[in-house]
Amino acid sequence: MIYKYALVVFVAFVITSEIPIRAQAEPPKLLENDSRQGTDGNAILNVFPKSHELVASDRTGKTTFASDFSPSGSIWDQRLDESQVFRLEIQHKQDSKKSFQLRIGKGGQIYSLRGAFGESVPPSWRAPGGKLSPWNDEVWQFVAVCTKYNGIKSSQKAGKLPKETLAKFADSGFQDSFFIHNSGAYVPGDSAIQSLYCPQLASEIDQDQRCVCSVHWGLVPQLKTVHRSPLLFYSKVRDAGDGIIELTWVIHNFSQRDDIVFDHLNAPWGGTRVSSLPFHYISSPAGELKTRTEILNERGVTRFRKTGGWNISCANETDSSPSLALVYGRDQHLETELARKKTGKPHAQIAESVYRDWRQNQPAYKRERDWSDWKTRPENSYRNYDVCEVIAKLKIAPGSSIWYRSFLVVGSKSETAQKAKSLVDKVDYGLLDFPAETTPLTSVSIPSSDDTKSRAFQVFAKPVANTKPLLLIRSIKTGQQIVTTDPYFFVKKEKLDLAVPSSHPHHDYYKDAVGYSIDEHRSEWISLLGYGYEAKPDTKENQGTWRRLSTILDEDEFPQANAHHMDLWVKTEI
Repeated sequence: MIYKYALVVFVAFVITSEIPIRAQAEPPKLLENDSRQGTDGNAILNVFPKSHELVASDRTGKTTFASDFSPSGSIWDQRLDESQVFRLEIQHKQDSKKSFQLRIGKGGQIYSLRGAFGESVPPSWRAPGGKLSPWNDEVWQFVAVCTKYNGIKSSQKAGKLPKETLAKFADSGFQDSFFIHNSGAYVPGDSAIQSLYCPQLASEIDQDQRCVCSVHWGLVPQLKTVHRSPLLFYSKVRDAGDGIIELTWVIHNFSQRDDIVFDHLNAPWGGTRVSSLPFHYISSPAGELKTRTEILNERGVTRFRKTGGWNISCANETDSSPSLALVYGRDQHLETELARKKTGKPHAQIAESVYRDWRQNQPAYKRERDWSDWKTRPENSYRNYDVCEVIAKLKIAPGSSIWYRSFLVVGSKSETAQKAKSLVDKVDYGLLDFPAETTPLTSVSIPSSDDTKSRAFQVFAKPVANTKPLLLIRSIKTGQQIVTTDPYFFVKKEKLDLAVPSSHPHHDYYKDAVGYSIDEHRSEWISLLGYGYEAKPDTKENQGTWRRLSTILDEDEFPQANAHHMDLWVKTEI
């Protein structure tokens, strides 16, 4: 049984009461998908590779879903309000060691995972006076970094920048880090907002498959930034049964620039609460439990294949200890992918993947003036975070989609370790391809202003080659609702003169720099409608009539096209 919810009216971040919202505005009507969709639910979200049956039917336990908020029972940084992040709870009931409550946040992140060990996710604590981190960092999530343009240091590495340019960057008021969160944004202590999460564009619960699927527009986590995010994060969280949680991500890069490649990925980024799970081990290739110092180098990293492909965190040192394992795999497609890379064939993996593991602010746990009493002090009064960073050496090039699947396992230490070993070969990843001839179309109808007629068109449900995503967004200030390829259309913008020399390799990227203020609540991101062609398609392979959006919609619904707000080709007749 599939339940679709919040497909076209959900606003994926918290709005303060001072900001007016036109909640009464009617969203457009979405018609039924055409016959090529089949019967597998929401075609927009049908992008995930098939899951494996991992557990015998008599050991699956019971799974329930809850969308009404009630406090988790965990304690967080005292300045945070859990009701602002909550979207959904998955509750698994079995024996006490395998039972858990997993909470998904509004940005698509896993912000809480409770078991017999208590709360396993860190409290998002930050020192008073600094930026808050309201469940956007210390969570289970996917993170993607564009290393080429990630910060002024990357530009300096590409070529020396004059002092004038460095000063303009520093004085602009906009930050230059270029990584994308599948959660939300950092919030300065003096900010007018309390939280900001990645906008949800579609979501559904499939109770038969015991999973929740969603797609979010990923945010650059700095509220004021010189970069645009071109990433859509599709996520699937599945209760596979017997304490096994399957995590699958599909990430699509819709950048118009060929050089916006995300080549440093965290799949996932996450970790555990030290006070709940203080004993932490990494598996050796032989399956032995090793401490960090025994298996990692001095920088806290090692290659996947120098580990067993999983770690485990435990409440105590007994075999029956309540425990949580992360299974991240051992680069099973490495040789095949590198061979494809060498011969110029399509590939996702570019190098051997790296595992990184550390205790955040480790020295402070030992200094008497800091957190040496961490075992007895309130668990939300310090960083309380063992970090594990799965650095999958894959790239997400413009126009491409990649996927990655990993697992969390809840149970007793001995049983969890055995399950983790058995799941290593189930970790999977790679490029995804959605051929036009087999990809379903989804139909959209926009009512006219006088409600006497509607304008219907069809777009692909998945990112077919040479297409761009179409979003339905609304101006909070005016209530204007448009169809666009530009998620920043209503975001406050400011032209910047960063004075990057014409001789510098990054001049072209920064010559028309814009500062984006994502926190000023000028936009609602309502839904992902589908994907339209950038250029008129060959009708021999794409039968039917294809027209530009500007010939179908009114200017109020589709304003004049520009570099980011593209006039795509969509299908109007079979």
